Amino acid sequence: MLFSIDEDVGERIIGWLMPDNPSATPRILVHLDPEHHVVVEAFVYRPLLKEQGLHNTGVCGFVIDEANCPGVAAAAKLEITDADNNVLIYRRRLAVPLAEQRFLRLETQLFRSSNLDEQLAPLFQMSYKSMELFPEETTRSIFAIPFTKSIFASGRIFFRAWEPLLRDRGFKVGVLLREPFEELSERLLILKWASSADVSSTVLDLMPALQTCAGGLRDVQLSDPGALDAVLSRPSDEMRPLLYNPLVYQLAAPNAFDPPPMPETAAALDALAELDAVGLRTDLTSFLDLLGAVLDLPHPLAEIPLAPSRTVAGFADILREMRSARALIEKDLEVYSEAARVLAIPPVAKAR
Repeated sequence: MLFSIDEDVGERIIGWLMPDNPSATPRILVHLDPEHHVVVEAFVYRPLLKEQGLHNTGVCGFVIDEANCPGVAAAAKLEITDADNNVLIYRRRLAVPLAEQRFLRLETQLFRSSNLDEQLAPLFQMSYKSMELFPEETTRSIFAIPFTKSIFASGRIFFRAWEPLLRDRGFKVGVLLREPFEELSERLLILKWASSADVSSTVLDLMPALQTCAGGLRDVQLSDPGALDAVLSRPSDEMRPLLYNPLVYQLAAPNAFDPPPMPETAAALDALAELDAVGLRTDLTSFLDLLGAVLDLPHPLAEIPLAPSRTVAGFADILREMRSARALIEKDLEVYSEAARVLAIPPVAKAR
């Protein structure tokens, strides 16, 4: 899916949307307020989309005005989304202070830091979460949005794969690092949960990475040291991408299929050195202060709860004593340790 907005002059909004299916006529949904939504089907011929072979008919353009969307001229706030997949195409927010920055928060956790995203997203005109769920064309279209400089995105995407476009489009990039044993703990607990027959397929659809692993730990008791050691010593091909040095791969691998360049730790640290904001969950205050400065925000960011659950912290302590667990995330531990040293953060203490 590709999209763009040509203009918003109040009484008229002009843009286009190319759907994933090149034979389909796209539809957009205009949200004027929580109770007022209008569906508009594309009706404007955009010749370049057809000439370049991107769409069968080229009828991908739309004009939103009082004729097909009463109230658009007076709406100080509105959103336009793709009617089929709900991806945000445009947001109008008149008289609302916005961060005039393009910012990507690299998410390194399997379960994203939703509290952090919920605080940052409202500061920008356009905001996108869980970027790893979007097709490549949609991600490219989001990063290349031409009509605003106020864009927030977050997701567990491969930094080096998107770095050229991000830098070309003037994005600043930040990451909040998590202690690797704590992250490994949560990932294993999530995989065990996903192996349950009670987990809805709808939930797995929201996390494609879990679909290929669902069932991998169904017959494994995480409380059984021998069974757990066997899984960590020889993770399946499906689970390996989620468990084997995921931080190093996300920072340094050129794409989702090839390994990072050697030496891996140095390659990941080089990537971190290029980012605009790096912080640790153990010192969230410093990271939020740094983000405020990087984004030139008028007000400090509020503190948010990010502490791990007792279950995650307790299981992380067990993993710290296992040689197989340490071997699995050895490079991630090296990267985290060096980042903590540079940022002068003391090592994480064991949960009690």
